[in-house]
Amino acid sequence: MKKISFVVLLFLFSLSAWSQAGYKSLSAYKQDRATLVKDSAGLMLSADNWFAKVQSGDYTLSAITDETSQIPTFLLRKSTDEERKNFLASKEKRGPITLAGFTTGQPLIDFSVSDLNGKVLTKESFAGKILVINFWFKDAAPSKAEIPDLNKIVDRYKNKNIAFLAPTYDPADEVKDFLKTNPFKYIICADVDDMIINMKITKYPTHVIVDQNGQVKFVSIGQTGNVLETLIREIEQLL
Repeated sequence: MKKISFVVLLFLFSLSAWSQAGYKSLSAYKQDRATLVKDSAGLMLSADNWFAKVQSGDYTLSAITDETSQIPTFLLRKSTDEERKNFLASKEKRGPITLAGFTTGQPLIDFSVSDLNGKVLTKESFAGKILVINFWFKDAAPSKAEIPDLNKIVDRYKNKNIAFLAPTYDPADEVKDFLKTNPFKYIICADVDDMIINMKITKYPTHVIVDQNGQVKFVSIGQTGNVLETLIREIEQLL
């Protein structure tokens, strides 16, 4: 009888938390002891049974219901090697990091740019979405070299609530010519001098990831040998 009462109480508490908080990332659910979690047999688990396991990185949560469900529910399962690796990498971060004009944990500053079709985009255009930004220019060899990997990331997350933005100071007509032989699946924005100056971009490529609440979560400056793995790891932490 006590077990049934506990499950009912947990259910009601989670309903209240969901109605107040609205959308939450998977990472947020993993940190919330009121999250509804089941084992492989379908039995509801108390936080004492699942929370510490998830915090260790040895176990993770997979959604049983989708994010639009009124009461999201999750399955506790063993982490894959990649999930375990990503968890350990995220734990190595200490405090806010400031690079260029970005500080992790702080809001992205406002901006206004136009894509190659003339559509004006601002920070508010991406509200509620994960925003992945790549500052680049067409004659930068490192920027050009990583475009195929960036395209793979766009394809991987095409059905997720993620936007990919690629601002460059190059003129629009030159960028359009470049794209004829170098397809780039990000939203391309040319002539973005003001954005580059305001965000203090001095090296290329510069990658920035912003979470669903508009806060900077990751910044990388200069060429890396594992941009595909790095960006996927950081995006997965926000989903």
